[in-house]
Parts: sequence; structure tokens; C-alpha cells
Amino acid sequence: MPIYYDDNYGVWENMDGPDGPSNREFYKQVQKDSVWKKCKSCGKKVKIKREYAICNSCADKIERGWQE
Repeated sequence: MPIYYDDNYGVWENMDGPDGPSNREFYKQVQKDSVWKKCKSCGKKVKIKREYAICNSCADKIERGWQE
């Protein structure tokens, strides 16, 4: 089972399950709509949606109480 990851949502699971085809289409659309930019939190170059300012890794840390 291949693992899918992106900087918008992190790890994508169940791509081979019953909802796999629709999940893969959504994943492809997210990738298509994403652009390369610098994460405002960690400074890494990431491929995220235009309206996002931080990557998924930083968003996860912030949700767990991490502060810069």
C-alpha cells in the first residue's frame, strides 16, 4: 500500500479502501491547487494551498501547544 503525503494535510490513509478512488481524486486536486512557498512557521519550502501560511507539520505542533 503506497503512502501519500503532502504539506497541506500530512499522511493520507485508506487510499486503497472503498473510498480510495474519490480520495485519490481529492489528493490530486489538492496537489494541483497547491503552490511552492515558504512556511511562515518553520521557514521550509513546502507545497501548500495558496491560502495556507503554514505547513501541516507546523499546524500539528501548534495544535499540540507548541510555540515558536
